[in-house]
Amino acid sequence: MSGSFLDIAKAHWARYPAMEPQDFAKLAHQSAFGPAHMVQSPDRVLAALLAERKEAGVEPLALEPIGNGLCRFHITQALSTLWELPLVGRMFTRTAALTEGTEAELLETLEELAALPVPGLGDYLENWRREGCPPVHHSEAFRAAYNPHYRVLRADMARFLPALIPLEKLARDLPARRKGPALIAIDGRCGSGKTGFASVAAGVLACSSDVVHLDDFYLPPERRKPDWMETPAGNMDLERFEKEVLGSPDREGETAYRPYDCQTGCLGERVELWEPLTIVEGTYSQYPSLAKYYDYKLFLTCEKEEQTRRLQAREGDDYPTFNRVWRALEENYFAACGTERAADLVVDTTGFFD
Repeated sequence: MSGSFLDIAKAHWARYPAMEPQDFAKLAHQSAFGPAHMVQSPDRVLAALLAERKEAGVEPLALEPIGNGLCRFHITQALSTLWELPLVGRMFTRTAALTEGTEAELLETLEELAALPVPGLGDYLENWRREGCPPVHHSEAFRAAYNPHYRVLRADMARFLPALIPLEKLARDLPARRKGPALIAIDGRCGSGKTGFASVAAGVLACSSDVVHLDDFYLPPERRKPDWMETPAGNMDLERFEKEVLGSPDREGETAYRPYDCQTGCLGERVELWEPLTIVEGTYSQYPSLAKYYDYKLFLTCEKEEQTRRLQAREGDDYPTFNRVWRALEENYFAACGTERAADLVVDTTGFFD
């Protein structure tokens, strides 16, 4: 964690000056292992959330990063019992399944904590180490001062909560009202988090989902028109995508597609689609000829400077070419087709992944 956890601990201490040594130990344990020790059945998770909501405050509270991509998400009476709390419960369970902390990570955070001038902290942490660093509760002083009610969640899940609510409503509507699958499209700028959001949604919505990536439908170079760079989606095989993924909305027959492999120039093994919800993610997924098929359309974006930082980290030495060619093509598509304006919801992910 290279010093960042010490900054997090200092921020929590400034916000909660009544913190005692065991509260710092709890923060370190949560940062390393997430909520794994609190895993329960989904029904018990939701029941506990509903009970805590009654005891919590009324005003919504900002999430608090605790390191390792995790945060404390506060339970308040501002959260809807019908939509938000069930999602939070599934996020909690999913976070526990995805968080794989190690003892070495925890010991590293304890070394950082030892630098804080908290009375009794050094002795407490040393004794805690000898006991094997078991999970601990908040101190009575902390509980009395702050009445804590929160869940440890992955920060990306927590920040996407408002965008997940309309999808949750759609997912719950499926069994009773629909014959075939619902279709959700996630378009937006490169580096804005489309793939990550699709993964989050598939993992926490009320029904199971298939995720389809538009990157699996590139048009082979020999089939592209000479002026394909001047044509929005000129490098995409949208005709095949429409036929194989979108063209059988009732799925009475077989629905499957074969992803295109850019490295080999060949189609891969068949991927069958069975689930009641299909999430399509990728640039050009909301091309005008395809938009009619979707039940809900999201557009993800972020500030230009942050997009640049993310793409430089992702593309490495290939960034200059990616920026000159693919980023420019993408912006031309958005301008020509009005993709952002046509979406049902626009999500700005600036600051989501810090």
